[in-house]
This record gives sequence, structure tokens and C-alpha cells, in this order.
Amino acid sequence: MTSDEIHELRQRAANYAIERVQPFEDVTGLASALVRRYLATFEDSLDDYAASWNASREEPNGCTWPEWAAVSTDVQARYIGLEIAQCAVAMLERIESVEAGIHDCMPEAWEIGRA
Repeated sequence: MTSDEIHELRQRAANYAIERVQPFEDVTGLASALVRRYLATFEDSLDDYAASWNASREEPNGCTWPEWAAVSTDVQARYIGLEIAQCAVAMLERIESVEAGIHDCMPEAWEIGRA
């Protein structure tokens, strides 16, 4: 892919991924920040996306989708965006599950003088 094609694919995937994580967004903007982080290097995984698509393109009812190379940029972007959104949501869930105990160890009052 050319750099222009990768840029277009990134933009389209970003739009779709941001839309998918919108229900998980809060005032911190963490969900969209995670999407941007994962999109920063998505082109390193283009071969993995193609392989995953091709390996799973047959539906349980027997319908078969075209191979990765034959689908439009928009379809590829939706597939990449969906995967990136799933990664962002999974990371949000992991953060939430470990976040409950982070305030268990409060600092000593005298430690403020050392900061």
C-alpha cells in the first residue's frame, strides 16, 4: 500500500473505531486516546488483518465474503476499526478491574514534605 492509501485507511478506521467506543467514552477521553494509540502503528499489522479476514470470511450459514484484497478500502477500514475498538474496550475493562484497589495505600502525611 502507498502512504496515501495507508493514511486514508487509518482515517476511515479511526472514524469507525471512535464511533464504536463512544458509549465507553467519559470526561477523560481515555477511550478515544486508546484508539489513537492503537492506530498509531496499525500498519504494522496489515498482514495480520488480511490473514484474519481470510481465515474467517466464511459465515456459519455457508456464505463466503471476498478475500481481503478484493474488498473495498471502506470494508477494510471497518474491519480494522472494529478490531481496534475491541482492543480499546478490552483495555478499558482491564483498567477498571484493577483500578478499585489503587487507593488502598495512602501516603503518610509527612511524605508531602519530600515531594
